[in-house]
Amino acid sequence: MDAPERTIERDEVVVDTGLTYTEREPVLVRMRRRGRRIELRDDGRALELAGRPAGSRERATRVVDAYDLNITRTRVVFVPGVEGRADREWLAGRVAETSFALYDALLELE
Repeated sequence: MDAPERTIERDEVVVDTGLTYTEREPVLVRMRRRGRRIELRDDGRALELAGRPAGSRERATRVVDAYDLNITRTRVVFVPGVEGRADREWLAGRVAETSFALYDALLELE
């Protein structure tokens, strides 16, 4: 007997937060939905633009911890959420602020 097929709804939206890393580089936050779960992330853009200076892993951890968000081993700033939360825009702004702060902190290491 075959297992019933499950449909997983997936949507992605990229939000321009109004912040900029540089004059021509906006801070964008990707909101990826899979079923009822949502992940908001900076796609590692702060690290990509700032480079990987010595001490970047430790500095990144401190910056992201100060904003109460999460960071992957590859230094992608993210926060999980669920569908229906009224604070998704606030969370997107928080990811953007954290990403910008990370970018700024990494530039200071150079």
